[in-house]
Amino acid sequence: MTEVVFYTGVVDELSFVTKLSEKILKVKRVARVATRDAAHSKEVSNYLWSHQPTKFIPHKVELNTSADDRTSLEVSHDTKSSNPDILINLTETTPDHFSSFNRLIEVVSTSKKAIEIARQRFKWYRDRGYEIKVFKM
Repeated sequence: MTEVVFYTGVVDELSFVTKLSEKILKVKRVARVATRDAAHSKEVSNYLWSHQPTKFIPHKVELNTSADDRTSLEVSHDTKSSNPDILINLTETTPDHFSSFNRLIEVVSTSKKAIEIARQRFKWYRDRGYEIKVFKM
């Protein structure tokens, strides 16, 4: 069953996703960042490439269509993945295919709206028997 993890109180979403992505890649895991739409995917991608002038986080902004492609981080508004390991959710909805991943990470900002939406999703996962961990940032 998919493990669900909530990171709450995230002040800077892009910075947080960058740190999380670095950690995921360091331990050689495969992840997909679920974004709200194509424009949000581009924004996340641009940040991952340029957040520090001396390093970058290798990733792609499309589905992994080739078995030979070794990219461990994908950024997309489509949550389907050929390598279901970790899904980082930056959207306001429960991703359709989240249960095909080993772990779902819900990133929750400090806005009132984000907190309320996250509470509803937390209850939805809990009511369906998912194991949930919460980390306050």
